[in-house]
Amino acid sequence: MPLFLVTCVCDEGVYANAFRVVEAPSRLAVAAYIRQYPYRWDDFLRRSGLWEAVRDGQWSAEELLKRMDATWVDGDSRYQMSIHAITTIEPCEPGNEGEGQGRQR
Repeated sequence: MPLFLVTCVCDEGVYANAFRVVEAPSRLAVAAYIRQYPYRWDDFLRRSGLWEAVRDGQWSAEELLKRMDATWVDGDSRYQMSIHAITTIEPCEPGNEGEGQGRQR
């Protein structure tokens, strides 16, 4: 099953609590999971300004994904929440220093 990187970042960088790796069939499935279990994602949803609408069930998974894709970074007051497919895993092995040597998923 594909892996997805869910991030919620600001202009100050990426911290350990700013991303999660999720196993799901699609980006839409990840959005549906976030919609179904908003309290598991409340820190991401609050920082990106999506919390209230998701908590109150106002959007479908499709609409949530659309709204997430429209988030942006605004200094340290608004965070960008994104779902990225992990398509390449870079090996960390001696002798694999060449560029583009990552294993495709």
